[in-house]
Amino acid sequence: MKKTLLYSLLVASIAGLWSCSNDADVPVPQDEEISTRSGELVECLNITYKGKTYQNVPTSYDENGDFLFLDSEFSAIYAEELANDLDWSISAKDSHNITFYPDLKNNLDSNGIEVDESIEAVDAALAVALTRAGYNDLAEVTLYDDRDFKDRNYSFQLNDSIIYTEVANLKNKPWEFNDKCSSLILTNNMPDDPNKIFKLGYFEYPYSEIEAVFIGYDDRNFSDRTITCVAPPTSVKKYPSLPGFNDKMSSFKLLFAKKGQYQPSI
Repeated sequence: MKKTLLYSLLVASIAGLWSCSNDADVPVPQDEEISTRSGELVECLNITYKGKTYQNVPTSYDENGDFLFLDSEFSAIYAEELANDLDWSISAKDSHNITFYPDLKNNLDSNGIEVDESIEAVDAALAVALTRAGYNDLAEVTLYDDRDFKDRNYSFQLNDSIIYTEVANLKNKPWEFNDKCSSLILTNNMPDDPNKIFKLGYFEYPYSEIEAVFIGYDDRNFSDRTITCVAPPTSVKKYPSLPGFNDKMSSFKLLFAKKGQYQPSI
C-alpha cells in the first residue's frame, strides 16, 4: 500500500537530498574513506544509475562545494549526462549506497510514494505571523548578510503548528535578501526526549528523532546548487561562513525531518 505524505514535506525530503530507497543492498567497500594527497577526505560510494551499479566510486567536493567523482568511469557519465541537468534526483539506501533518478517523479514512483498535491505548503509569511502570535519556537534559522554573523539578518521559525516554511525568492519584499547570505545559525529547540511524541505530517515520532533541516538554493524557486544544514534536538549549528556559497543564496526551505533523513552538505 502506497504512503501518502504532505506534498511540501515530501518534495523537501527527496528533492533536497536523501530519502529511503528500495534498492538491493550493495557491498560496502572495506576502506570506505581514504585521503587524497592534499589530505582532503574522500568517501567511496556505491552508485546506481540507469540500472547499473558502480562500486567503490571515490567522491569528494571541490572548493565551491560541488560534488566530485574521482574515478574514470562514473565521472565521465556524470560530466556527460548529469552535470548540467538540474532535474535529477538522488535516493539513498544508506550513507554508502545511492541511486540517481532522472527526476523527482521517477524517484517517488520507484520508492512507492504517492504525493498528495492538494495540500499546499505553508509560506514564510504565515509562519512568521503565527510565531509572533505566541507559539513556542521549536526551531529557528537566522541568515546574516556578512560572515561571522554580522550585518543585516532575518530569522525564520518553526513550531508545533508550523513544521515547514520556505521562501521561493529572497529578492522579494520584505526580505530583499537575494545573494546576500554569508553566514547562518540553525537552532533546534526540540527536547531530546524519547517519551514525548511529535506529529510530523501523518506520522508520529519521538522528539529525540526530530531534526531541524535547512536547505539553501543557489537560484530562486528552489533550483540549482544546494547546501544542507542539519541540527539534532537541543543543538545549535553555527556556520560563520558558507564555503563556495557566500552571497549565493536565492531561496530556501526550513523543515522538520526524521533523524537521518538528511545529511549535512556544506
